[in-house]
Amino acid sequence: MKVLSLLKRFLPALLLFIMPVIATAQSTSSVEGMVVDAGTSEVIPGVNIYIPKLDKGAATDTEGAFSISSIPPGSYEMKFSFIGYQTQRRAVTIEEAETLELTVRLLSSQIKMEGITVTSLRPDLNVDTDLEQAEIRKANPRDSGELLRSVDGVDAVRRGPVGLDPVVRGLRETEVGTYLDGTRIFPAGPARMDSPLSHLDPSMIENIEVVKGPYALNWGAGNMGAIRVETKPLDNLNTSFGGRITSGYDSNFNTFEEAASLYGQSGKLGYLVSGAWRTGNDYSSGNGTNIPGDYLSREVRSKINYATTANSHLTISLGYQNQENIDYPGRLLDADYFNTYNASAGWEWNPQGQLIQNMRAKVYLNHVTHGMENDNKPTAQPDPNRMPPFAIDVDVETRNHVYGAKLATTLSTDNSWEWEIGSDIYSSYRDATRTIARRDNSQELFFDLMWPQATITDWGLYNRLSYSFSDRLSATGSIRLDLVAADTDTISQFYEQNVSTDLDAFETNLSASGTVNYQLSNFWSVGFGFGSVVRTADATERYSDRIPASKAQMSAEFVGNPDLKPERSTQADLWLNAKYEQLSISLNGFVRQMDNYITLTATDLPKRLPLSPQTVYQYINGSAQFTGFDVSTHYRVAEPLQLSGSLNYLWGKDTKLDEPALGVSPLSGSAGFRYDFVEWPLFLESTAEFVGKQDRVATARGETSTGGYTVVDLLGGWTFGNNISLQMGVKNLFDHQYVNHLNAKNPFTMSPIAEPGRVFFGDVSIRF
Repeated sequence: MKVLSLLKRFLPALLLFIMPVIATAQSTSSVEGMVVDAGTSEVIPGVNIYIPKLDKGAATDTEGAFSISSIPPGSYEMKFSFIGYQTQRRAVTIEEAETLELTVRLLSSQIKMEGITVTSLRPDLNVDTDLEQAEIRKANPRDSGELLRSVDGVDAVRRGPVGLDPVVRGLRETEVGTYLDGTRIFPAGPARMDSPLSHLDPSMIENIEVVKGPYALNWGAGNMGAIRVETKPLDNLNTSFGGRITSGYDSNFNTFEEAASLYGQSGKLGYLVSGAWRTGNDYSSGNGTNIPGDYLSREVRSKINYATTANSHLTISLGYQNQENIDYPGRLLDADYFNTYNASAGWEWNPQGQLIQNMRAKVYLNHVTHGMENDNKPTAQPDPNRMPPFAIDVDVETRNHVYGAKLATTLSTDNSWEWEIGSDIYSSYRDATRTIARRDNSQELFFDLMWPQATITDWGLYNRLSYSFSDRLSATGSIRLDLVAADTDTISQFYEQNVSTDLDAFETNLSASGTVNYQLSNFWSVGFGFGSVVRTADATERYSDRIPASKAQMSAEFVGNPDLKPERSTQADLWLNAKYEQLSISLNGFVRQMDNYITLTATDLPKRLPLSPQTVYQYINGSAQFTGFDVSTHYRVAEPLQLSGSLNYLWGKDTKLDEPALGVSPLSGSAGFRYDFVEWPLFLESTAEFVGKQDRVATARGETSTGGYTVVDLLGGWTFGNNISLQMGVKNLFDHQYVNHLNAKNPFTMSPIAEPGRVFFGDVSIRF
């Protein structure tokens, strides 16, 4: 542990200081450039680039950029390929010590899948360029949480039909930083019913990036893991007026999904206006059990981009979402409504050939109001065998206001180093009240301050330096300082008498991380990452007054603890990648130590509600350990046929409670294929997911074991011309009954929420 402690303290700082003084990379020939869609000029991430003569290649990153170095002078053929596009071969001649720049435009092939691009980033925050299929595309998913379940090492908690809450390698809730177009987002619901990612309709999402460790220090504070959601950008539009209409339907849910957008660019001005409407109903699990699943969601968003100069632009974004009548079978209450408002203004400057490569500034507001009620729960009906025997009316109102800003600059003089310096701040204000009355005579029984108007403000400064020692060796180091203030305006009398009156907290938190990547050969690369990041306790953990916890699978009441120390996650990663023309392999293992881990302890405090379990728990600091690995591979059997597979394992222990950590996903794997027909604009793909049983459970939190299962999905798609695409398929083809281990339990029956049975779906997208 002494070695780990020394590494934690000095490795990131050492990287920051030694990289600038190492000899710079020798001058060699290279080729770099961009790959875009020939029809829309949109960048294409994940394009496979290969030089057969050298048996060497790369893949484009999320910005569509690529770079291949250490190329001897000579003439070569380069091959550019990606699913849904015609393979392009280009002859190039590279001179000695030359950096050849290319812009490649790929023509749409049989089909280009519409949907969301999900990318898992390496610890150095680069796209895993050794994986040809680094991203996953899905058409019109019901929920972004469902989509994230497709990422190795990522799972999600289901509490209802929408709003699945992501879990990244055992990290959950505010341990995972969530960002929308660079702005910090938090839930409003005290029981985490509204995952932050549920505040954006899936049809509005362009791409999602996932970081599975403490490496996104430049994104924001406390990122033990991080998820960044981006809506459609406006800086690559090539039409003065265009649009897209999508429509989808899912059986079983009886869900309709409609969306439309208009966009264009004229001179210095670009614009995007979009709207979405979704509705759903109860669904059946594999054995025919009816699961409540009603919801209604409506959303409107707009974005304006104005080129202030030839190298700078200003972007203003506005968004509003209304969700109503959402069933939550995994909670004591349903959601009456969610109202979400987003507003941001950002400026970006990209000078050419100067020390400053990029400068950006942003201010934003994210505001959520949330109402919950029990109209369709058993507590809304009288029951003589229950205490109290009469029907009760529960009404909960919550609010979350987040204000923030960020200023950052990226500096570089050549291709060997890049330095990003920046500062960001956010202030999150949250409060919640609960009213309980008799339904027969409207007599008020309780009025509670569930959260006492709590404010948490975090101001951070960070530095991130990337350096290439040579064509084969590169490293990145980051360091971040956060100043945190937490306070509350009011508290309940119970909290004052039984918990604490000292509610203010001030913290100085230091986080750091470093990564090293080495190219072993033209085919293999190895990397190492080490980071330690601090997360401040959130409002629920500090100030809640006897409300159910989402960090447990039981409906017991929890009390906050204003004396909580901030959590610290220290993680080491090792990854090994292979890249051949037809085969790619990625292996990633990690270990994590959690200090001041926020866990629970039983108290002798009295419960608030008659129907709650007798024991009231309180948040306390402890410790935990996690370890695991992800393995994935892709093999192109022939030009039209690809095979893929993955295997994921996670182990975690709450050492304070001396039991397994809560919400550890079981061993899982997948196998799939995709076939693109040469003669017709048609593709077929299928994926089988294999999940083992999980009997390592957190019994103190009410977690129970779950059995293993296998689920098979089948999908096909067509394109008509270049403007119409159609996708159809079936999920859970064999209608199996199964439960994801992380899913919440029904608090009245204590049965975990089952996943949907067989679902047939169809989606059509029309561009104009």
